[in-house]
Amino acid sequence: MKKAIKTEQLIIPIYLNEKTVIDMLAIIEDGFSMVSEISTSNQVSNSLDTKINGGFSTKALLDKLLRIQLDASVESEHAEENQSNVKQEKVHTNVSLLSKFRSELVSNKLLSFKAGEKIDFGKIETGDFIEIEGELQKNPMIDIFERVIDVFRMMDIFSDKPELGNKKNANAKRNENNSIVKQINLFLEELKHTGTVDFILENEEGTLVLSAQEQYLANDNISEILGGRFKILGKVIKMCKDENESINLLRKTTLNILDQESLKEFLGAFEAEELKMYNLPAMRTEIKGPAAIIIPIAIYA
Repeated sequence: MKKAIKTEQLIIPIYLNEKTVIDMLAIIEDGFSMVSEISTSNQVSNSLDTKINGGFSTKALLDKLLRIQLDASVESEHAEENQSNVKQEKVHTNVSLLSKFRSELVSNKLLSFKAGEKIDFGKIETGDFIEIEGELQKNPMIDIFERVIDVFRMMDIFSDKPELGNKKNANAKRNENNSIVKQINLFLEELKHTGTVDFILENEEGTLVLSAQEQYLANDNISEILGGRFKILGKVIKMCKDENESINLLRKTTLNILDQESLKEFLGAFEAEELKMYNLPAMRTEIKGPAAIIIPIAIYA
């Protein structure tokens, strides 16, 4: 008899750290095999029908799938049944292993919070497994600089052709803009050079920062994550209980060595006068507590 399946077990991941899932299950199971053999018993029936009176059989109608006999006469049937053992291989996929791992966390009460529950940052500790739900946003630093690049690109596309006398000034301005875009691209590369990207999930209780590895994204596409509502299963690696603590969004870059005054001066170079009219979001280099950094194991619907 098949066991009942819950909807929450049928998950579609768009981010999955397969190695962590397998490692965690191996610990839980004290080692396990990816492929297991299951012995099943099938019955093979050889039947001989004997007709006494007239009638008809619909055996040919559905062939071997189903046999229906409609007959008012007496009929005897002798069947010889033999049992045969069949060995089958049971193979897990990465998604079924994820579902199994989550089920183990739930059954062993190892999830501090499940999706849909109100998170109490005062009760979360470093090392806890938690499952959260919400809409993810990009690292605010990456988001604003990508928008700035788009603005400069649009300025270049829609700028009117300069008059002959102003051509020199227009070229100088274009070169200045190109220089700013080049600097921003270098800064973006610095934010992503470790192969990880921060995502932000905010709610009334606090902010969660997900340090995700790009290699585990479905189709290597960050846009898959943005705009939808997903569940995130992960492990907490840092807690900021109150507003006196914060998470530095530049912690993975060499800019982390700059003091606040030098950093402010550096970032001020990107605040060109032309950008003020576009109502861009303010730069955020840190997330104030209550907050937590989470290593995501899976992001799924």
